Amino acid sequence: MTDSLAGPARPAHSRRGLLTGGVKLAAGAVVLGGGSLLTAGPAHADVDDTPKFKLNGNGGNPVWRRTLHQPYWAMQSFAFDSVNSQIYFAQHKVGGDNGDLWLSRTDLSGTVLSTMAIHGFGHGSSMGVESAGVGTPPFIWIESHSVNDAGTRIARFRWSDGAELNTSSPTIQNRTPTVSTFAHSPRPAFDPHYGRMLFRYHSGSGSRPWRLALFSQADAVAGRLGDGTRLTERAIPTNQELGLTDADLFQGITACGRYAYLLFGGTNRSSYLVTLDMNATADSYVEKYLTSAGESLGGREAQGIAIWRVNGAPRLAFGYSSRDTSTTPDSFEASVFYKSEFL
Repeated sequence: MTDSLAGPARPAHSRRGLLTGGVKLAAGAVVLGGGSLLTAGPAHADVDDTPKFKLNGNGGNPVWRRTLHQPYWAMQSFAFDSVNSQIYFAQHKVGGDNGDLWLSRTDLSGTVLSTMAIHGFGHGSSMGVESAGVGTPPFIWIESHSVNDAGTRIARFRWSDGAELNTSSPTIQNRTPTVSTFAHSPRPAFDPHYGRMLFRYHSGSGSRPWRLALFSQADAVAGRLGDGTRLTERAIPTNQELGLTDADLFQGITACGRYAYLLFGGTNRSSYLVTLDMNATADSYVEKYLTSAGESLGGREAQGIAIWRVNGAPRLAFGYSSRDTSTTPDSFEASVFYKSEFL
């Protein structure tokens, strides 16, 4: 099957888009290449059923090779303010280790409208944008309080054009999960369609130490992020359980209803979209999809995934950083693709 998201017209080349082995069984069970049988087993908790994205379905490419505010820093993640039809991008200095990030506010084609500099926050590997109304700056959710370039908390702060922000600023609200399984490395993702906040974090131990916890937006905004308010929680399968290698790096996560969506890939490597059922447990996953989106990009590396609402309907957007080695130092561009169909 083909993937229609390889970007604007360019020289012909192979454009594979492979669904790894999906074979539908009775009662909604699915067997996927390299994965376990996903069946209706005991779950930590249940969230209501919702449609899931068709990873090999149609979509588009609204942002193609756009230079963000700092051309020599690589895009790491992005999120949408769908109310105001804008995108927010996080950029990190290649080789940097002090947690400094540039944030760019752009239109839906990636044209930069304004920026913020945030110091000592982290790598910027995931972010959320909480829309606050038409014409009103949104709240940004992103890792903060960097240690060795990795954020140890989650910060919530209002966007301010041209501002500089340090982690000691009194305007920052601490929204770090307090669930009992949390140990370190929290990363946020916002589900604007169902009004929820998803956190990826490390539990500190176990064969599957990376976990996900889902909360309502109201509880997350209020800082009610403990065991008693979570909607559900589950482990993330290891790369080996997903049929990936250690070189297939985790590059972002988002949520839409019952399902979480993960992005994996490395520089000049294949990239994958993975669907997890938040009502399932252990090593189970719903689908893994090899995408050829943007495969003509030089230095292509998957970076970031987010939900974008258009005319009241959600889209699954995912991004790539690309590298231009003709400049000194290397310069970087950002591209964004999306899927809009549901199974």
